[in-house]
Amino acid sequence: MKKPTRTSLKRRLDKKVSELVRARGKCEQCHSKKYLQACHIFSRKYLNTRWDLENLLCLCAKCHFLAHAEPIFFAEWVRIHLGEDRYELLKESHNIIYKPTLSDLETKLKVLSELKEGR
Repeated sequence: MKKPTRTSLKRRLDKKVSELVRARGKCEQCHSKKYLQACHIFSRKYLNTRWDLENLLCLCAKCHFLAHAEPIFFAEWVRIHLGEDRYELLKESHNIIYKPTLSDLETKLKVLSELKEGR
């Protein structure tokens, strides 16, 4: 079996996290159950919070679009939705520079897979 690449592991992690977030079953903003998407609070480009379930919201396509169209409104809503303490902890996590090793990515995938299976 071929050893997974960093890119393939990132893709698999993205898919797994998206499935877990969408499994919440409804938009966290408007409560719609249609067209659910995983929305990052802090950008996916920062790997330290990219797969952190605390950094992801389940939003319908309309609310996700509006989050990007109105980032100031969205940031204020997130602060209220999460609460100031959780938001500040997430923000601190987000600011840490982190480059995961292949082993780190494999471990994260294993943990997320176990979460999805309900272990």
